[in-house]
Amino acid sequence: MAKNPINVMDPIVSKVMRAVGSMVSPGDRVVAAVSGGADSVVMVHLLKKMMENTPPFELAIAHLNHLARGEDSKEDAVFVAQLGEKLGLETFVEEIDVAVKKKRMKTSFQEAARIVRYEFLERVLKQWGGTWIALGHTADDQVETVLMNLLRGSGTLGLSGMPPRRDRLIRPLHACFRHEVEAYIKRHGLVFRSDTTNQSDDYLRNRVRRELIPLLECYNPQVKSTLVETSRIVNDDEECLQGLVDRLYAGVKVGARGKGLLALDVGAIKVQHPALQKRLVRQAIREIKGDLRRIGARHIQDLLVLFDTAASGKEIHLPGGLAAVCTGKSVVFCEILPEEHDIVPEEQESAPVEIKVPGWTDIGVAGLKLHAELMSPVDFYKRSFSSQQAYLDFDKTGPIIQTRFFRTGDRFIPLGMKKSKKLKSFFIDEKIPRAERKSVPLLTTRDGDIIWVYAKRIAETYRVTDETRNILFVEGVTE
Repeated sequence: MAKNPINVMDPIVSKVMRAVGSMVSPGDRVVAAVSGGADSVVMVHLLKKMMENTPPFELAIAHLNHLARGEDSKEDAVFVAQLGEKLGLETFVEEIDVAVKKKRMKTSFQEAARIVRYEFLERVLKQWGGTWIALGHTADDQVETVLMNLLRGSGTLGLSGMPPRRDRLIRPLHACFRHEVEAYIKRHGLVFRSDTTNQSDDYLRNRVRRELIPLLECYNPQVKSTLVETSRIVNDDEECLQGLVDRLYAGVKVGARGKGLLALDVGAIKVQHPALQKRLVRQAIREIKGDLRRIGARHIQDLLVLFDTAASGKEIHLPGGLAAVCTGKSVVFCEILPEEHDIVPEEQESAPVEIKVPGWTDIGVAGLKLHAELMSPVDFYKRSFSSQQAYLDFDKTGPIIQTRFFRTGDRFIPLGMKKSKKLKSFFIDEKIPRAERKSVPLLTTRDGDIIWVYAKRIAETYRVTDETRNILFVEGVTE
């Protein structure tokens, strides 16, 4: 008889039992990733109850302290250690300063934290001789992921969301909604830790959870269930197509290119159905990059244009330090080195040049001159627009406008965005070749704040609004 009888009438219990029964085999060893939050605490409690039932398996806990929230992070680690002791489970706790790792990785804190966390979990799995890593993602997390991917322009792979099982990762709460987790906590009087960053509007996931989903529920109160079911349908279709892609992929690759390099045959790709072309290209990116994070539908479409035109020497840069170069008969995917060696040291850069307002200024780049003038809002609405023109709020830019070129650490808020972006990342996203980036003029305020990346994007902070009274018009003219 089982030592821990389970109430199978409890909806969340029955869902997790079905999930565990389909994922875990007798004798498996499961490492539960526990942050201390509600989802992971409920997950490990349910797994503990089920580990002595069919199928019997072994269980351990792993917790990584990111050192991101001061005392709160330390208290989270203590809480998880105490939870492991209370449940009688072997517990692995480690701390890593993700902020330091982030600087070396040259990525966002969230991306660095994700990478470091999974590396830690893999180490624990190997050390403990484990079979699976259990993650506490719920159906609500699935809904948020699908919507985020949709907003970013994902294909069907992104719309399929997070699978219940992939590689050595399993998600026992995959079919459980957050309200079921909260109800279970209340029924059993469980204690958990709250992460205050989950309330911050700085992160897209939080805004989707707090703003977008409630809005969608006004149109469809069951939108969460609808999106979860949609993701299941898309995932089934994706698995079917992926099987076909796996069979085709070896035939479109061109020989062995060495570490960090692979090539796809242009002709072999072009004869495929567009749906398969996209998946074959994604397969190549996944092989060389290890994942598809930050790769959106726009990037894939740009790559297909590269195959379609087959213009030798044409190059496209992709997020994550990748480049795709067309050689005519093939497209070579390769890792690119960090670009710091391409940046002129600040002490070797020429001093900023103040432009004449109003008037003409020769900035010394391929005969380019900048013409600046002031205008009223009435004149503004009569003007035409082109990429070589910028309309700016003069009361915000101030009267002293300077022009200079790229510097290490440059950031600005591109038009249409809320948060600042590294100029280097902006150049990569805009597919500006490395050799050209140091010759793109930048307009700045007297304090060096970027207000226009010439012919590419003005800064959101300095755009013309309904409240603008004085407009600065700047136009580039090449002799």
